[in-house]
Parts: sequence; C-alpha cells; structure tokens
Amino acid sequence: MQLGLMGLPAQQQHIITVNQFRDPTDTRNVGGPQGVLGKYKVTLILGRPGFNLLPEGQYSFVSGLRGDSHLAITKPAFTPPGNPDADQIRIRGTTEDGNFEFLGLPNDRGFLGKFESEPFDATGFHDAERKAHRALASSLSNWSAHLDIPLYVIQVESVEVRTGNTQTSILTPHLEVPFAVTPTANLQPEFRGYASLYREALNSNSPVYQFLCLFKMIEGMLKRRARLGLEARKAGKTLTRPHENIPARIDEAIPWLNAIFPIRRDWDRMALTSIFPNEVLGKSFKHVIDKDLYPLRVDVAHAISSQSGELTLTVDELLHTQNLNKWLPLTKCIVRRMLKNDFPEDFLSYLREDGTIVS
Repeated sequence: MQLGLMGLPAQQQHIITVNQFRDPTDTRNVGGPQGVLGKYKVTLILGRPGFNLLPEGQYSFVSGLRGDSHLAITKPAFTPPGNPDADQIRIRGTTEDGNFEFLGLPNDRGFLGKFESEPFDATGFHDAERKAHRALASSLSNWSAHLDIPLYVIQVESVEVRTGNTQTSILTPHLEVPFAVTPTANLQPEFRGYASLYREALNSNSPVYQFLCLFKMIEGMLKRRARLGLEARKAGKTLTRPHENIPARIDEAIPWLNAIFPIRRDWDRMALTSIFPNEVLGKSFKHVIDKDLYPLRVDVAHAISSQSGELTLTVDELLHTQNLNKWLPLTKCIVRRMLKNDFPEDFLSYLREDGTIVS
C-alpha cells in the first residue's frame, strides 16, 4: 500500500480492515472497527533499528513481511545444536491474563523476523495487542539483556479469528519539506538548549524517549516562567502572558495548528482527532499538563526506577506505548505553542497567529 499522511508525522496509527459478508444474517457482520469479545491472533514483526523493511511511505500487512533482527535462530545464519533442521522457535508465556504461545519465525537468512501467537481470548483489537505484548515482552527483554542486541517490534497486527477483521499498526513518515526558514538568526542560548532537545526527540524512534524529551522542555519552560516572574516582581514590573488553551472545538483547531506549524498541510479529521482527545477540548495547558501529562511522566519514571532506586518489575508493562502514543501528538503541539510564546524572536517569528507569513 502507498498511503498519504495520517495524523502527525512519525506517529503510530492503525489501519483497520472490517470484512463484509454477503449474507445479511451472517453473525460475522456484527461488530465494528474496535473488535468484539472472542478469539484473536497477534503477529509482531521485528526490525533492525535504523533500517526500514519497506521504502518510506509504503506499508504491508504482516503476510507480506518477513521481518528482521540480529538474532539468528535457523539456517543459514545458525545451525541449532542437536536440531539442525529446526525451522522455528516456540515461546510460552504466562501472565495474569492466562497462558500464551508464540511461534518465532525466521526470515530467508535465518534471523528471527516475526512472532505469531496461537488464538487467545480478548475483548477487542487493543486488548489483544496489550495482552500479546505483556506475554512476550519479558522474553524479548531477557534475550536482549543476555545477548546485548536490540529486539525491536516494528509492526503489530491483530486478527479477530471469527471474522478475519484486522488491525495493523503503522508509523507515519516525516514530511519532506522545503528549506524555508529565517535566513539569518542570532539565537538566544536558552532557546538553543530547547531546540537541541526538540531535535533529540524527533531523532528517536522510541515513544518513551520522545515523550521524556518533550515533557522536559515543558518543565523547563514552566521553571523559566516562574523565574522571570519572580525577577519582574522584584523589579516592580508586571509580566503578562497569553492564555494557553486547547481549542474548544475541532473546527477551531486548524488555525491554532497553522500558527505553530509553518509548513502548510491539510488537517483532515483523522489528524485532528489523533492530536486532540475529546477530554481535553477547551482545557487550559495547565490542566492538561497537571491531569494528563504529568501522571504519564510519573508512570514512566516509576517504570525506570522506584523511589528507593531499585528497578521495578513492571517496566515492560508500563512502557507499553499505547498510552504514550495517545498523548505524544498533543504534547508536541503544546511544546511548540509554548516555544512560540516564550521565544517570539527565535521561534516562528515570521508566522502570524492566523497562520499567514509575515512578508
């Protein structure tokens, strides 16, 4: 498949295929894009970090992908001792959700390329993806630590066994853009620090690291505002700032976005709804940061270490990226809006609030 941009660049999205059966009384027509209670099979495709399986902007269902990794499991890459003709590996996992079994299949070169689960019970596509990740992640982390290699899941596909309906994850590419920036700039040292952290976030393919970089920028700018406010009060001055709010309605979001993204694009309904969860429409930045983003930042911190400094036992579970992918697009937009407010001479100084360019 060759697809146009869906959502923000470098954002995880899903392609959902819902089969329609000719007989209107066929019970397989009952259900929808979220999936229903029943049996599911999940396939996880591996990739070598930094190397795409397909050209950028092209996508395939998992049946058309062999996957790749640095882990040799069969010939010709590796001959298993005592079982030279082995053509797969088998992994069993037990979690609070039950017992799970996966087949690990090699690519043509004998390197582990994908995992296919045996059918198991789930309430829908997202539940199936979450349960499969939970059952397999500990094994991947164990092998990665022992062998000092990355084991990177690049695509996940869930199939509802009864209907054949599928949900396939994809990662949208970055935009290709013209060299259209301010020709000369004398950037403040403070802004250079934030710009370098923003680039660090975009250079990473880890949603966890991206979120940590972006949230660190939010924390830094809030601290900077507090410092500047204190300095102004000591000097007998008043420091005012524009109100920072999420648009109250989706149809108000396009000019809001055009004021912080200089490259013109079509903000389709899918892009807008993936950036703005319904529960934050009309809310202030402070509300979203305190009620939604900060708790997620705490969860990530707890996944890395507890207050005692000892590692927790739930890193693989807490770092599962479904929730991170939900909030990453809005976090990026909040960062860009705050940068424009706090560094008006350094960031997007040529872009008016209605999205037009200062001539």
